[in-house]
Amino acid sequence: MIYRLKKLFKINVSFGNNRLKNVLIFLMFLGAIFVKTFYFQFTTKLNRIPYFKFENTMMLIANLGMCIILLSIVMLISNKKKSLGLLIFNLIFSFILFSDTVYYRYYYSALSVTSIYQIGFVGSLGDSIWSLVKIKDLVYILDFPVIVFILFLLNRIFKESIFHRNNRESFLKRVFKTLVISMVGVLLIFISLKNADTSTFSYDNNHIIKHGGIAYYHYYDIKEFTKNTIFRNRKMNHKEIEELTSHFNNKKIQGTNYKGISQGKNLIILQVEALQEFVINAKTPSGEEITPNLNRLINESIYFDNIYYQTGGGNTSDAELLSNASVYPAKEGSAYFLYPTNTYDSIGNILKEKGYGTYASHANNPTFWNRAIMYNALGFDEFFSNQKFEINEYIGWGLGDKSFYKQTLDKINKKEPFYSFMISLSSHYPFNFKYFEEYKFDVGKYEGTFLGYYLKAANYADDAIGDLMDYLKEQGIYDNTLIVIYGDHQAVPKDKAEELMEFTGHDYSEAQWTELQKVPLLIHDSSITEHQTISKIGGQIDILPTIANLMDFDVPHALGKDLINTSEGYAVLRNSNVITNEFIYISAENKVYNKENGEEMDIDLYEEKIKELQNHLYISDLILKRDALKNITE
Repeated sequence: MIYRLKKLFKINVSFGNNRLKNVLIFLMFLGAIFVKTFYFQFTTKLNRIPYFKFENTMMLIANLGMCIILLSIVMLISNKKKSLGLLIFNLIFSFILFSDTVYYRYYYSALSVTSIYQIGFVGSLGDSIWSLVKIKDLVYILDFPVIVFILFLLNRIFKESIFHRNNRESFLKRVFKTLVISMVGVLLIFISLKNADTSTFSYDNNHIIKHGGIAYYHYYDIKEFTKNTIFRNRKMNHKEIEELTSHFNNKKIQGTNYKGISQGKNLIILQVEALQEFVINAKTPSGEEITPNLNRLINESIYFDNIYYQTGGGNTSDAELLSNASVYPAKEGSAYFLYPTNTYDSIGNILKEKGYGTYASHANNPTFWNRAIMYNALGFDEFFSNQKFEINEYIGWGLGDKSFYKQTLDKINKKEPFYSFMISLSSHYPFNFKYFEEYKFDVGKYEGTFLGYYLKAANYADDAIGDLMDYLKEQGIYDNTLIVIYGDHQAVPKDKAEELMEFTGHDYSEAQWTELQKVPLLIHDSSITEHQTISKIGGQIDILPTIANLMDFDVPHALGKDLINTSEGYAVLRNSNVITNEFIYISAENKVYNKENGEEMDIDLYEEKIKELQNHLYISDLILKRDALKNITE
């Protein structure tokens, strides 16, 4: 057979045919890694069918260009053993894409350099990761046996070991060939990006991937990481100082309803793991209330039903930063890891100056999300981690919420005004813990499904909150405490959207999916007798200014708004989506939809407003990267 192949292609063993072999090997590896980038783009649904519509074609051209550049560099470096070098590169590249895929299914973003650096700070995600792996992801390794077979075949044809040292070329000749091939790749990328809107690349990583491809995204990410860390300059230039000053000076003056009504009272903030708004006042198919305790508490509180979570790659830690410091998360990675020594005008720092004891508590490892360090910057006197609790109720990732809340209150010095920030844990993804397999709560047809497990977890979280309210009354501090409860981020990942849409009675669309990414926000003070539901659009970044009004302290550098007194409702998400009372802007699509009926609208009519609101992300990035609050307060 080998003889026939040689005769067919008229191959004789010579240096010239060695060039042909190198070309065939190059094209084979190019096809292999290009197919994997294609799979990533569409399995994440960042790009959607038809596969070869214009924007998808431009993305594929950019991916092809990056693959050409990368392979040409590998062939330059691995001159002596090109086949082995390319095989190793393919393995590494496949692992990165597989990791991107799994990471995206949980965080809605591909891996970045900063997220890789912080892995040691977030601990083991265990079941959360493996539950996101799908059988179709085998596409990342299926090519390896085929490639090895083809290399073996080429070895027989050319009578040379696939890992044998190739005929050496001069260094200059190899560099020249690499430059020529790379220029082809650069040209393809240039053609692609020329037809893309790159203005939001600094705001939205997914926009980069959708239009420039996953391979280009990693180049862009490495470039930005290098610029912002290795060559980072914290000193603000004149233009940046003017932009920051102008933003804060032009903040709209808001009203004074309920101003100071909670002044001097204790403050308890509950950040509830994965609590989404769609479970509030909802029932299971069997008629069971999912959150009966919260439903009752809402009727005695001010409730905000149009609050969107604004977290990014820092997930739970991002929600903590948003609510405590009223700044947006870092564009990629976690601000808890990147900026743990910055100056923050946070609730903890402000109340500590007013004589409050400040406590943060979370029944997980103190190094998880780098909390042990970051909480100092946020002004917490004490941090109660899992090392400070008796693990007498174990659910999912650790101590159950019921015991966690009670033990936390028992540790606090209640003889002085206090601020207690509690982060729950029991309702953590993926929800299918043994405890909830045996948990007595009728979810009807959703029994044994992803959504069914979540509904059980949400019901337990609600039950724990009910117990906490009872314990506060028992301790005699309920009426003298401002209580704030909100959810931190999504519970249902996008690949489970079908279950969510069925439960809520909606058809899937990007606008509808965005509309469902809400979390409940409840504020209770026994002094407030006018209980109401406020439907103004907002986000977690608005929690601090709202509390500031109630407790009567100033937050001149908060990026959020007082939800009680603001006249304008809006939310800017970390992925640069914008939601207002009138429209939903989806950055990845660069489209605007009617807030009420989901119909597409003319983007030109809203472009100015979108840019104005997205500028908040730029100001926030400036605050984080330049440690701007330290500079402007010195």
